[in-house]
Formats: sequence, C-alpha cells, structure tokens
Amino acid sequence: FVSLGCPKNQVDTEIMLGLVRERGDELVDDPELADTLVVNTCGFIESAKEESIETVLELAQVKAAAGGDKKLVMAGCLSQRYPTELAKELPEVDHFLGSSDMLGLAKVLGGEAKRMGVSELSRRAYLYDATAPRQTYGVGHSNYVKIAEGCDRPCGFCIIPKLRGPQRSRAVLDIVSETHALVEQGTKEICLVAQDLTTYGTDLQERGLAPANLEQLLDALNEIDGLRWIRLHYAY
Repeated sequence: FVSLGCPKNQVDTEIMLGLVRERGDELVDDPELADTLVVNTCGFIESAKEESIETVLELAQVKAAAGGDKKLVMAGCLSQRYPTELAKELPEVDHFLGSSDMLGLAKVLGGEAKRMGVSELSRRAYLYDATAPRQTYGVGHSNYVKIAEGCDRPCGFCIIPKLRGPQRSRAVLDIVSETHALVEQGTKEICLVAQDLTTYGTDLQERGLAPANLEQLLDALNEIDGLRWIRLHYAY
C-alpha cells in the first residue's frame, strides 16, 4: 500500500488495510513480495496529481519486472476524478477504485472485480463507521477520526465535492464508539477530520438520523475516560 494526500485519505487506506487483515491476507513492506499493489491517490492540486501518477508508474515497473503476476490497483480521489481517462492512459493498472470504494478491494483480492470499480458519489455513497475493519498505522498514541465525508459548499475554487461527493456526517454515537475502541488500544489523542468540521451534522436529520452539531459531538467525546486531547482539523 502507498497512501498519498491528506489524513482523510490515510483513514481510507486504513480501512483497506483492515480489510486485508480481516480476509487473512498478509501485509508486506516490499512491493516485490506483494501479489497486489495499491496506490490510494490524491487528485486535489497539480503537484499531488503528478505524485500520484509517478507512484503508479513506479509500481507498474515493479509489476512488469515480475512478469505480470501482480495486480496494480489505483484508488482514491484521482481515480474518482478521471476514471475514463486514466483507464485509457494507464493500461498497466488492473483495477480502479474511487474515493468511496474501499470495500471494493475485497472483490479485487477475491478475483471477482471488474477493471472499473469507481462508484458514483451521492448521499448514499459509502461512509465508514465504528464496525469497519480499520487497521491504524503511525505513532499509536494519536489517531485520526473522520467524522464526515464530502462537502455541500459550492466554492468555485474547490474540486472537493466532485472528488468526495455531498456531505455525509456520521452519527455521534458511532464516532464515540470508534473513539472508545481506539482509546482502549492506547490512543491518547484523536484528530477529528472531515472536509469541513464546522458543517458537521447539518445533513443528519435529512438522512433520518438524530440531529447533532460539532459542539454536541465534542461534549460526548469529552466524556471518554483516558482521552487526553481532541484536535480539530479542517475547520472552514
């Protein structure tokens, strides 16, 4: 796995890592030893797009040197933004997954997936929850928690709604449940991430969930014993 871009992308990669572990497959650090190579890409700004393409091409060389026995998967925002164009320009890539297609990796690993697995983004697009098979990586005492996905703001300068879809907020109890589990595993600090933390909860009632806002979420998280720090990232 190579995870590029923002911490929100890191959480998505951690879902895919957990999926691999849940299946009983082995994670390896050396691409030459891997049967499947996955790049979770960023498609936000030009330099990030270039880094994503360069990484895919580097792993394509590893795949070619192995005689074509490996699968190369391109996932994330760049695949979501240019699925048709990339499929035409990168014949080396075996499978494409979008920004909400983390669970689609299971079909890839099982040999059941089509080449194009980029899903359309909507209010019903995939949003991970506390039951997701997440395998965190990093320092351990600090972890990211994604409280919402997507964005409803129509900013003319920003491509994010097209890459991540409309806002989908997680329920307060679900976020608290995930955070409880992380604290039990040794996490002392959580960093809350979303496209825009300040609009958290504005879509919950529309989706048939209990209404809530960021203040109520923080009050609930503040009750968790053993959690020392809560950091807020990406507040518009």
